[in-house]
Amino acid sequence: MTTTKKLKKKAAAAAEKRERKERRFAAEENYASRVAIGAGMLGSLALGAGVYATWIRDQSASYGGYLVAAGALVLGGAMYRTGADPGTLRVGDAGVAFEKNNELTRVLWCDIEKLSLDGDRVNVKGKSGSLGFPRAAFPQGLAVLAAQAGRRVPDVVKLSRAELEALGSPKESNGELVPIEEIQVTGRHCKATDKPISFERDARLCPNCCEVYLKDQVPTKCLTCGRELGTRATLA
Repeated sequence: MTTTKKLKKKAAAAAEKRERKERRFAAEENYASRVAIGAGMLGSLALGAGVYATWIRDQSASYGGYLVAAGALVLGGAMYRTGADPGTLRVGDAGVAFEKNNELTRVLWCDIEKLSLDGDRVNVKGKSGSLGFPRAAFPQGLAVLAAQAGRRVPDVVKLSRAELEALGSPKESNGELVPIEEIQVTGRHCKATDKPISFERDARLCPNCCEVYLKDQVPTKCLTCGRELGTRATLA
């Protein structure tokens, strides 16, 4: 076997499609947003005041009916908000994703522009969209997210030492380990040439950040995360 054939065979073996995985974090069972709790308390007060003004006091007030209606509406909305499925956070080889009602919204590591903590939410700003996760709902998952982002794409992490400590220590064994079904690469552009990817078989991915390259334009180092690449690039 010639040297050229050996190199091609080695490159093909290195680019084998590997199984990508991520951890799935369901929201905390006792999670309820402060807005929902506050709205529920306000609705209860309005409903109680309306009942008193309409049926209990000696002379009913004309505004009592409005308070009853408004209070019931606000309380019902708060109860629905509190009981509604807040969704699921996923973190792993293909970045971060939000899952709800069988729909998945994903931001690849290479597409993240900024990871920050704003109040009680961790926000992930992507090139074509953003995701926000309440800390109270996903404490374990967000700690893992911050840790993985710090290893894979540290330049996008805009968290102070105090904020990282507030997120807690990540435990990589937490969450449900699940396979990643697919990563959409058709239609994306090669990072090295800016040429579009027309066929999945022509794409190669950085195993660290999922940046996409044409199979014959893979650089020695990933242009996004700077990791050694070359024959380490994998099939999409």
